[in-house]
Amino acid sequence: MYKGVILTKDNLARRQWQGDRKCCFCSSEESIQHLLFDCHFAKFVWRTIHISFNLIPLTSVHNMFTDWLHGFNRKLKSKILVGASAICWVIWLTRNDIVFDKVIAPSYLQVIFKGTYWIRFWSLLQKEEDRQMMKMGCRKIETTAMEVFARNGWRFSNRITF
Repeated sequence: MYKGVILTKDNLARRQWQGDRKCCFCSSEESIQHLLFDCHFAKFVWRTIHISFNLIPLTSVHNMFTDWLHGFNRKLKSKILVGASAICWVIWLTRNDIVFDKVIAPSYLQVIFKGTYWIRFWSLLQKEEDRQMMKMGCRKIETTAMEVFARNGWRFSNRITF
């Protein structure tokens, strides 16, 4: 991701791929930057993280690995990066499900809960006290997401529509 070699549609086009270059969530051209940070889909997910922890919103892959977590201690920064990586991973997996398996785009809430699943799964590689901290963070993200959904009057079965 940091090296910019994920096979998003813009990278595929550079390799002579002739398919549709549009993002599966919207009508913009797909790139790593767009898919993971600029698309309305990604922005909703990141906004939920921002609201949950009052973190400065992520703006790019470069920002994620450089100054985004300025001021956090090294240990906490590494746990936050595990969570951010899981969110990027689930956005990527969701995109692949839509593009390759022709599944209907899931709701934002489903993607957020998939992200917290991956955070919990990856937390198994952490020490026990860190694992508990990551699980509490997942609960906070899930609670925030459900509150945002309820506040906006959305049903949990809402799908992304254009």
